[in-house]
Amino acid sequence: MFEYEGLENEWFEKYKINVPLIDSDHLNLFMEISRFNEHLQSGMSSEELEKSLSFLDKYVSAHFAREEMLMREKGYPLYIEHKTLHLQLKKVVFAVRRVFQTDIDKVDKVKLNDFLYNWLVEHIQKVDIKLAPYVNGPYIGTGLYATERLQSITLIEQVPLDEELVEVTVKVPMSKQKVIERCAYAFMHNTPEAQDLEEIALAATGMTIEEAMELAETVLIN
Repeated sequence: MFEYEGLENEWFEKYKINVPLIDSDHLNLFMEISRFNEHLQSGMSSEELEKSLSFLDKYVSAHFAREEMLMREKGYPLYIEHKTLHLQLKKVVFAVRRVFQTDIDKVDKVKLNDFLYNWLVEHIQKVDIKLAPYVNGPYIGTGLYATERLQSITLIEQVPLDEELVEVTVKVPMSKQKVIERCAYAFMHNTPEAQDLEEIALAATGMTIEEAMELAETVLIN
């Protein structure tokens, strides 16, 4: 397990990407994981775990929203890929909370702590660092999603969806037929809004315990 105590400044200097807004968020997230670790060392109660999970859920979502807005403003060309990674983590955190609500003893707190820390470090080093040149130069505003082009992007320009397509038949109110068709179109062509639609659907309908167990498998007690 990683030892956090007294390493805030060292951690910040080591992992900053020189984008103040993002660096500040990363440090705050590191501190929350550090507090999670402190509770873990002293014997974390179920209430403390739920509180930490709730905070992480909200904070990660808020941080990702700020980061994604910055990516669009700066014309970052890897926007869709980056946003997809964000959604993956949000789904894991959502899944862990879902499992916890069903069986409080199923979540392995040590595995969860290590997963969160390792994800944060790896995401900064391998993913977020690529954004810095588009914020600080020399590539400002040159990407596919540069602000001046947002209104004219066509589906042909979207990142191809590397996944098998399946046929789905559903019954919906007639007035919602076009809405469903538009949503399906977005998913088929992996538009920037596809991840937003998935998040909305997840928030609106929740997640089955089977889905949650599969997504959270790496942090559960075997």
